[in-house]
Parts: sequence; structure tokens; C-alpha cells
Amino acid sequence: MKYEQPTSSVPSYNPAWMAYISPYSFIYRNKNSGLGISLDDINNNSYDGNKLGEIVAKIPIDSSMGISALISYDGAIAVPQCDDFPTKSDGIEKLNEIQCSLLLGGIHTEVLHSNALSIGFLQDKVRLFSYTPSIHTQLRLNWSSVSERKNLLNPRVLFVEDIKKAFCQGQKIIKGIYNFSPFFLLNAYTALIHRNNSDALNNLWIVVEQLTDFLWKEQYLKMNAWSPRLQRCHSHLSQKRQLKNIWAKQQMLRLSKIITKKCHKTLSTARTTRNDLVHDGTVPDFCMIKALWDVLPSLFEACSSIHNIGINNICCYGDGNWDIPKKTNFDDWSELSIKLNDVE
Repeated sequence: MKYEQPTSSVPSYNPAWMAYISPYSFIYRNKNSGLGISLDDINNNSYDGNKLGEIVAKIPIDSSMGISALISYDGAIAVPQCDDFPTKSDGIEKLNEIQCSLLLGGIHTEVLHSNALSIGFLQDKVRLFSYTPSIHTQLRLNWSSVSERKNLLNPRVLFVEDIKKAFCQGQKIIKGIYNFSPFFLLNAYTALIHRNNSDALNNLWIVVEQLTDFLWKEQYLKMNAWSPRLQRCHSHLSQKRQLKNIWAKQQMLRLSKIITKKCHKTLSTARTTRNDLVHDGTVPDFCMIKALWDVLPSLFEACSSIHNIGINNICCYGDGNWDIPKKTNFDDWSELSIKLNDVE
């Protein structure tokens, strides 16, 4: 028997799918619009939590109802649970598209998975309320511990003007590359900053193949004239029926100067490493993934004809041992291990 979800008799007003910009952030309309939460307010839990959820900006989305996405002071992004985004997967897809737009425009964001999706609504026409438990919900309701309230002391600060500028640039890129899937870039970046090398490479390579195919169809095949060398190479690969292969397309893009020699060399190394991962289970080296990330903006610029895109300014790497203290002593650990041996 097919299951039918029961319909509640209680009406739902302004329901929303929600995600939070990561890391914890405050969104300022201008430099003077901060809440000015002090250390005493944090320690005494005396700040006005309702202010955290108040709407500070809107950004346009593809909604037949003309409804915009909303952004709150504490970095929540909300899209309406309307006919345009009726399911959970629809909400997640749109929220990831928005966050990928911000990433392309130069603002650090991380991927949204289904387990982190928040459900809420627009409350009193001024703020976002979430039913889903999270650190943001606890801080808004003044239910958090002192250690959790430390997020309010030194949050990342973003300005509405910068968010709109980044979003606009990212949307132009996404809308202009018809076969590009925002999720994979966002997922790759998130995996990369958390040192999940295998996921980072797999997702980055999906993006690379999408951009390669776009350049192949929209630029290479539409070239008005080919050099004799390019013509010979194309004919040679065509006779061998190899032009459908990604490596062949990238080689021809290099010879036609659509991509640079440096970019092509990096892509060739990444392709080999990715094949080693898929076929042999060899975990990729971080330096190789870093190199692939570094050439990715040039592919987006080639596809979109937009130069100096914001993602160029995002640094997704650094010291891989950032959580390990310089001074350590494991004498107590060793002593306890010996005692546990005696117990066993």
C-alpha cells in the first residue's frame, strides 16, 4: 500500500528551508549595524537573541511567486517551501546553488548536506525562526552554554554589499555554464578544507570534466579557423576515435590556446591521480589537489569570459596540522595504558 503523508489541520505560514553560512558569521548592513554584544552580555546571557535571526538582506532566486531568498543577521539563508522548491532535495539544491555563487564570488562557504538542513519560517515579518536544533537556534533562544556563546564574541563579519556582489558574480558564472553542477564544486571545496583528499579530488574532477566539455562544445568546435598543426592533431585523434576522451579534448584545448600549458599539465597530472584513486584506491596527495584547485579559476574564466573572479582570492589550504599543539606530553596516557594491560 502506498503511504500518504497525513495533512495537519494546523496551518503553516511562511515555511522555509534554511542553511547557515559557515563558519559562524554576522552579516552587517553597514559598519555601524553590529549588535555590539559585549563579553558581559555573553557571560550573563543577557544579549537579545531575537536580534540574531532578524532579516538583513534578500537575494533573488528563480521563484514563480517573485519571492526572494532571505539572509539573517547570524548568517541563515532561507528559501520558501513553495511550489518552486516543494521537496527537501529541492531546498537543498537551491541553498547549495546560492552558497556556490558566494564561493565563486570569493566568500568562504561550505556544502549543505541533508542532515544539516534546517526547517523554519519567517516570524513576525522580521526574523527567521528555526524548528531544527542547532547552535544558531540555541543562541537565538538564549539556551546555549557559556562556551557555545563564545561564537558571539569574535564571529566572522560579512557585509551585505559584499554578499550581493559575490552572489551576482557567482550567478553569472553558474547561469552561463549550462552543464555546471554547483554542488560538486561546493562539495569539493568543503572536502578540501577539511583534508578529505579523496572526496576533494573526485568532486573537483567532475567539475573539470564539466568545464572541459563546455569549452569543447562552445569554443573549440565553434572556432572559425584551425592552424595546420591543430588540424593534423584533430584528424589523427578523430581517426583513432579518441576525441570523445577527456584527455584528448584537454590536449586539443591546449593546442588551440583555449587553456594554458600550465593548466593542461596540471589537468593531466590530476587525471592520472584520479584514475589511480578510482582503480587502485590510492589516496591522492594534497599538493596535487592544491595545484588542481589553483588552476580551476582559469577554467571558469575561460568558460564565462569573466575575469578576476572572486574565487581566485580564496585560500583553501595551509598547515595541515593546525590542531596539534607544539608541546605535548603523553606520560599519563602511557601510564594508563600499562594499567589497562594489567586489568586485561
